Amino acid sequence: MKPPGTLLRRDDREYLLVEGGYSPDTRAIILLARRDHPLLRPDEGQPAVAWGKQGEWTPVARWTSEGLRIPIAGHAEHGALVQSLIDEYQAARPASPPLAFAARRDGCFAGALHAALPMGFAASCHETREAAAAEEGVTEVVPIDSLAMFFTHLVREGYAGAIWNDKLPVFFCVDEHEDLQFLRVSPPAGDATEPVFEILGEDNRFHLYDGEEQVDFIDNRDDCDARLVAALGRVALVEWPENNRLWSMGPRLGEAAVLKPEAEEGAEESLPHGVLFTSAEAAEAFRGEAAPDLTVFPVNDLAAFLAAPPMAGCVAALNPGGHRAASGLLWHDGQRVVLDSFSGFWKYDRGGFELLKE
Repeated sequence: MKPPGTLLRRDDREYLLVEGGYSPDTRAIILLARRDHPLLRPDEGQPAVAWGKQGEWTPVARWTSEGLRIPIAGHAEHGALVQSLIDEYQAARPASPPLAFAARRDGCFAGALHAALPMGFAASCHETREAAAAEEGVTEVVPIDSLAMFFTHLVREGYAGAIWNDKLPVFFCVDEHEDLQFLRVSPPAGDATEPVFEILGEDNRFHLYDGEEQVDFIDNRDDCDARLVAALGRVALVEWPENNRLWSMGPRLGEAAVLKPEAEEGAEESLPHGVLFTSAEAAEAFRGEAAPDLTVFPVNDLAAFLAAPPMAGCVAALNPGGHRAASGLLWHDGQRVVLDSFSGFWKYDRGGFELLKE
C-alpha cells in the first residue's frame, strides 16, 4: 500500500509531502519539489521520483523526531523554506490517537507462531495498551497511529503476518498493482458458516472485503526464515519428538510411498518425494485428505528409512503443509541424514542436530 502524498502550494509552486512511520517515534516526513523548481533543482544526474498520478519530483528533505536532514548542499541553503513547509504540513495534521498497540522485547516485536500464518513468526497487535503490556518479557509498548505503515514495517522485517487481539490473523498480501494490502479474517458470525474477511482501507480502518479486488499472499520466505531465527534462535526446528519416532505412509507397513503431486497450471513441476511427520495424528490427517489409500506406519530408524529403496536418492517432506518452523526436507546423502529447515542445513544423528550451513 503506497502512501498517498499531500500536495502543498506556496507562491505558485507545488510541493509533495509524503509521511511514513507507524508511531510518534518513527514518524517521518519527506519533502519533494517539482523538477523545475528554481531554488530546489535536482543535482546533475539525480533521477526523478515518480509518485503515482502526482507526477515526477525531486527529493529535497527528510524530517524525523531527530531533526531535519537535507542531503544536497544547494537545497540546504534554503533550509528555512524547507522547514516552514514541513511545519505548515504538521500544523494541519496534529497527532492522532493510537489505533493499536504492540509490545517489543529483545529489540523485536512480541508475537508467536500461528497455524493460520505458517510462513513464519507473526507479530502481536492489540487494541489496548494493557493487553500489549501483558505480553511476556515486554520491554516497551509501542502506540501505533498508522496500521498500514506498521504492517508495511512488519513485511520489511520478515514477519509472516500479525495476530490481532491474540486470535485474528492478519494476512500480508499484494494487489494487481503489486501494492501491499492487509486482510484480517474473523470466525463466522452468528449463524453464518463463512469467515468474515476485512481489508485495511486508506483510513487505517478495516472494512468488509467483498473479493472484487484480487489480492494474493506475498511470498517473502527468505525474510521470514531470518525472522524465525531471530525469534526462536538458531535451532533446527521445533516440535521434534523426544523418542525420535517419525511417521510415514505407503502401500503397506514399512514401505514408503513416493508422491508426485500434480503441479498447478503455470507452476513449476513438483519433484517426487516421500513424507514424514512428527506425530501420528498429523500423518493420519494428511492421509485422510491427500492419500486415503495409503497406510500410516512408524519410522524408528530415520537413516535406514531414507537410505533404503524407494527413498534412496529421494527427499522426504517433513510435516508438509505444517508450520515452517516445524517443517523442512530430509534426505540421506550416502553418509548422513541432512535436514534443510528455516535455519539452514543440519546433520541429524541419533536424535541430535548439528548445524552444517546457514
